[in-house]
Amino acid sequence: MKKTQIILNMIVAFTMITLLGFPEQGAAAEKMKLIMGWQSWAPFTYQDNNNILTGLDIEIIRHIFSSAGYTVEYKKVPWARSLKWIEDGKIHIGASAMKTPEREAYAYFSAPYYKETYVLFVRKGESSKYPLKNLLDIIGSSFRLGVMRNSLYGDEFDRLMKNPEFSRHVEAVTTDEQNHKKLLAKRFDGFIQEYSRMSTDGRISGIFEKVEPLLVIEENYLHVMFSKQATTPEIVHLFNAGLEKIQGDGTYQKIFKKYNLDEFNMVEP
Repeated sequence: MKKTQIILNMIVAFTMITLLGFPEQGAAAEKMKLIMGWQSWAPFTYQDNNNILTGLDIEIIRHIFSSAGYTVEYKKVPWARSLKWIEDGKIHIGASAMKTPEREAYAYFSAPYYKETYVLFVRKGESSKYPLKNLLDIIGSSFRLGVMRNSLYGDEFDRLMKNPEFSRHVEAVTTDEQNHKKLLAKRFDGFIQEYSRMSTDGRISGIFEKVEPLLVIEENYLHVMFSKQATTPEIVHLFNAGLEKIQGDGTYQKIFKKYNLDEFNMVEP
């Protein structure tokens, strides 16, 4: 009888674990949550007219993690503070991030999902007037170039600006809007601006319909960064696998097209 009772007790114990223990683990998995810092920066992260958080970054991250069973909480925070909180492990994720050695000390980086592209724009219908294949070709031409003061346009631009034969063609202003106005007034022939800003702000102001791309002068790949204090490489691998999946099934391309960024800013899978 004692042996039979022991067996019955074991069966009861196993049944209780099955009924009570496993659901708790399932509930814990359902509650798994990642925190992402964001600031208003259309078309990547912003609140629409109904105060609903949306944007290219939000849609990509939400799609990948929700498909994997994760929830993401979005905390509005300035970018500099977001970086500090990622370093300290207070939040898990930051998007639209350039990979640097300093940041790699405290964060993992995903595969690139966005290509920041700086384009030389000229007046609509005038690209055929300027047979330029690169910035170097401006030397010896009559081309006048507008840029934003203290902006970064890549190593080639920095190197050329040290050459007086190039720099004398360049005029620096303090805002993109000044470049737009000076171009339309024919005070110079082209200006440099990152394509997503032109596509977003330029459509609102109307300048986008009055210009056309002439040259791509710089490309930088952006990543999602993950706190080393608060996440693991497995989370990064999960994101990368999800990114590869949506690039393969067309979801990635649809998101970029929705925000008018499918021509210059997508990363080829």
